[in-house]
Amino acid sequence: MKKLLLLVLSIFLFVGCGDKKVENEIIAGTVEKDGTAIYSPTFAQDYSKGCASGAPVIGNDEIDFNAGRVRSIKGYKNISKISATVDISGLKDLRGVNAAFYMVKSQDDYCDSGDGCSECCDEIDFLETNGDVATQSTIHINKIQNYQYAFLGSLSSNVCWDQSKASGTGIVDASSIDPSLPFDVITEFNSDYSNMTTTFTQGSNSVVVYDFKNNAAGEGSKLVSLDGLKEDMESGWKIVASYWQGYSPDPNGAYRYDDASCKEWSDLCQGSFKISTIRVTAEDTL
Repeated sequence: MKKLLLLVLSIFLFVGCGDKKVENEIIAGTVEKDGTAIYSPTFAQDYSKGCASGAPVIGNDEIDFNAGRVRSIKGYKNISKISATVDISGLKDLRGVNAAFYMVKSQDDYCDSGDGCSECCDEIDFLETNGDVATQSTIHINKIQNYQYAFLGSLSSNVCWDQSKASGTGIVDASSIDPSLPFDVITEFNSDYSNMTTTFTQGSNSVVVYDFKNNAAGEGSKLVSLDGLKEDMESGWKIVASYWQGYSPDPNGAYRYDDASCKEWSDLCQGSFKISTIRVTAEDTL
């Protein structure tokens, strides 16, 4: 019955609503036989740093980030895929600034995660950045985490990174991705939630930057099983994006904090990034 209702709803949205943004966010015509659908989430701002450049600007299918954070109005159950297009060209030459795209277990209030904290919620980071050079993708569940890093094509021209340390356990070579141009971030879960992958795609270039089962994790990762994730997915997750400062990935300690011209973080308010076309494939909303 659920599948039939979803099919009828999809037809109604396609025929009756035209281009109007509808409350349930289902993209018309995307309901599958298994009951999943592709959603285009709507967002609300829940934090702004107060830069002179202003707060994040939520537009039609895109968010222009000044320093701050947005969160989806609805939660999503049994997610199988999340994708978005990101443009981090506005972070060129900036240090210690983080353009983040992730999801957290649905909460009435904002929550965050970390390794070993006592009251953290579960969180999955598809993308975190250090300027436009290094990235990190992380699964935080059961109060432990598994993270994997990547270096983008800007590494070779940035003097604040030690090229000799730019490889090692848990580090992926994503130099074919040019951060001066937009690229897609695509995260997928297998059917029993025993694996997750994140792929960066740009034109004909595609790099798997996170694969829980098949890629080596970064040193210090402690999460070795995704037990409990399937049950977590039933509870629903909210989609979050932010531009902030306080943590940025430093794969293999390659960042040159010993260089006087690099040791200080950049002014967060000097940067910006854009995320657009966020799509969530899920069974239902909350």
